[in-house]
Amino acid sequence: MEVIMEGIYSLIDIERDQEIGTITESQVQFLIDSLEEEGIEAQDYYIDEELLAMLAENGCDEELLEMLTEALEGREDIDIRYEAI
Repeated sequence: MEVIMEGIYSLIDIERDQEIGTITESQVQFLIDSLEEEGIEAQDYYIDEELLAMLAENGCDEELLEMLTEALEGREDIDIRYEAI
């Protein structure tokens, strides 16, 4: 029986050009389904406190929510993007 590995992605803070952490394909899909992308082929998103609350209400996985909350700490908003590893 063949085991199919789920893709892994790097979540990047665009302003700081710094990796926030790694996320799974299903976490990326949650972001795609929940957030408005900046353009047709864009893979970046605007995040603020209000959006974090909406993600939590929509069933965001705890690990992803914690990662985004820590990245936002001390700032009003951030722009993030994801890249396949």
